[in-house]
Amino acid sequence: MTNLLVVDDDPNVALLVKMTLSENKDYNIEIASDGAEALKKIEQNPPDLLLLDLMMPGIGGMEICRILKSDKTTKYIPIIMLTAKREASDMIQGMNTGANDYITKPFNPDELMARVRAHLRIKALEEEVASRKELEAVLKMSVTLQHEINNPLTGVIGNAELLMDRENLSEKDIDEIAENIHHSSMRIKEIIKQMSKVSRIISTTYVGMNEMIDINKSSKPNESGLD
Repeated sequence: MTNLLVVDDDPNVALLVKMTLSENKDYNIEIASDGAEALKKIEQNPPDLLLLDLMMPGIGGMEICRILKSDKTTKYIPIIMLTAKREASDMIQGMNTGANDYITKPFNPDELMARVRAHLRIKALEEEVASRKELEAVLKMSVTLQHEINNPLTGVIGNAELLMDRENLSEKDIDEIAENIHHSSMRIKEIIKQMSKVSRIISTTYVGMNEMIDINKSSKPNESGLD
């Protein structure tokens, strides 16, 4: 179910918007009559899309827009401004505060439905791209762990197995094996420390054209100052 929130201090407009959008049975539509109520509803259950009246008493549409776009948990919610034609300059200001689109009142029902569907499709595509990027990052991290940690970990396991047969080892052999285990363990610790400092993803090609993270470059400060 797609959650939509209509925010308008005019109950007739809010009801008309809800009735228009209710033609799509996949939409769950709530109404807020002012900015304070809208922010409370958004905090409790962030909508998939917001239809927001520009001019309202108290907390107006532009202020709500600024609040939502400055919060990382709500900044990607599509916002369609509802504005009267005489508010063209305010509409431009509303777009500058982060609104994704606007519709003038009185609105055309077909246009309203089309705009809502379009922005929901855009949001779905953006979420799909973000999910793919997250999956790619996880896969690269997996290959990185396999590549970077496998060798020293194999050294730890191999030397530990040698110690299990210590009856056939001299004191010198045991000391050397213990040193090897310590060296490999410290290498693993250093790799984990580097990976904890990764602040960006810089890839490099691994065996079989798989990509892994270059942890040395990815954990260095970005000298250009750009992400």
